[in-house]
Order: sequence, then structure tokens, then C-alpha cells
Amino acid sequence: MNEYTDGLLMVIIAGIVLFLLYRGFASWLRKPFKLGSSISFHFNEVIMDHPAIDLLEAAGYEVVSDKLKVPLAFRVESQVWHSRLFIDYVARKHGEYYLVRKSRERQPMEWTGSGLRRDILPYLLLYPDCAGVLYIDTESGQIKEITLSTDLDEAEEESHITEAWRTR
Repeated sequence: MNEYTDGLLMVIIAGIVLFLLYRGFASWLRKPFKLGSSISFHFNEVIMDHPAIDLLEAAGYEVVSDKLKVPLAFRVESQVWHSRLFIDYVARKHGEYYLVRKSRERQPMEWTGSGLRRDILPYLLLYPDCAGVLYIDTESGQIKEITLSTDLDEAEEESHITEAWRTR
């Protein structure tokens, strides 16, 4: 009887462990997608047809989500202010995710350092693991990839260029 109960006990323990592993794995699969941020979002899998999608696909991107609304709340002392940030699409290329903004007639992009800081920096700071922001100018059919770099990165690049000229 001892051997029978030992075997039964082992089967019961193995069953409980397998059940807990299954529950943990299933729970992990259902978690919302995060791009390295405390602010997560669920992919919007219903993608409406738009010329911007054709531009992205022609450039080799896979559109994985349509328009997303990211709710934000700011606490100032005891008062809470609510706002939201809109992401037009989320695209993927070579395993990296890009947030996509379309051009807007009523909100033209100012292509200066301060304009990019005001319009693009919030996206890059909220989701630092994304590869960058793709800005789609639907009128001209252009896609511009915007990434965050520092002045130090630019100085290093210039020094490599200068050194390449010296070696010639």
C-alpha cells in the first residue's frame, strides 16, 4: 500500500505543478503588449484601409495595430488633469516596433529641433523600447523615420567621418 500511495501522491503533485505552469503561461499570453513603458496598450487588430497603410507596406513595414488612444493623467498637488495621446498605427519591421503618426492638415509638423521635441518626444519617452516614430506625409507619400539621439552621438559620427578623410 505504501508504494501505491507514494506513486499517487507524486502524480497529484505533478498534476498541480503542471496546472500552475499552464495557468501562469496562459496569464502571461493575455497580458497587454508593452514597449518598455509603465503605460501599456492593447493592439487594435481591426485595421481600417488607408493610403498610409499602403505606403508602410510598400516600404516593408507590417501594420500590427490601428489607431490607439493612450490615456494620461497628471497630478498637480491634489488636482488630477486628464489628457490622451493618439498613435495612428503601430508597425513592425525586422522584429522592431515603430509608432506611426500621419500628417495632419490642421496640425502641420514643424521640422525644427523644438518642433520635433514638442510633437515627437512624448512618444519616444513613453515607449523607449520602440525603434522610433514613423511620420507619414500622406500628400507627398513620404515616410520619415525619427529616432532620438544625443549631441554626443552626432559628435562621434563626425569624428568617424573626419578620421576616414585623414586615412585617405
